[in-house]
Amino acid sequence: MSLLLLQMHGHPGSGKSTVARALGKTLPAIVIDKDVIASALIGHPVPFGEAGAPSYQVMYAQAARFLADGHSVIFDSPCFWPMIEETTRRIAAEAGADWLMLETCCSDELRDERLATRERLASNPLERDLGPMRPGMYHPDCERITIDTARPLGDCLAVALNGIRNAARSRIGDEAVRA
Repeated sequence: MSLLLLQMHGHPGSGKSTVARALGKTLPAIVIDKDVIASALIGHPVPFGEAGAPSYQVMYAQAARFLADGHSVIFDSPCFWPMIEETTRRIAAEAGADWLMLETCCSDELRDERLATRERLASNPLERDLGPMRPGMYHPDCERITIDTARPLGDCLAVALNGIRNAARSRIGDEAVRA
């Protein structure tokens, strides 16, 4: 498999980190988790509401470095801002890596249960966002691998790996057509 930057997408509690960590072990790939970085910054001395932007800057720098060193990367963040997708696509292109998005989803009831019972980091929400999206936020419209995380983790991994393999086959086919 070629070098890969896999951009996770999904609401808090939808299973992004669980799938990302399992995929990281399976592919293998280095998982860069926004919540781990943001949680480390919160209170040291960055306030909660200001930890997002510096967390992403650290993530971008790490992703570029790991890709340059020949490691595939899983970018574990919700990706509700166009700049995140644009930046990870650029980082992947500069490294000669394939870029794919993987979206996790499940019912609101399951998300509520997960948010209430998971081991919580400082940056994790206590409940799902019940209001409208904030100005500037978006739902990506790019092709992506979508996984219903209400299914067992093994099934979720199989869907993700199959999607990654199909994207790689499609890319190889496109290159053969151009040659």
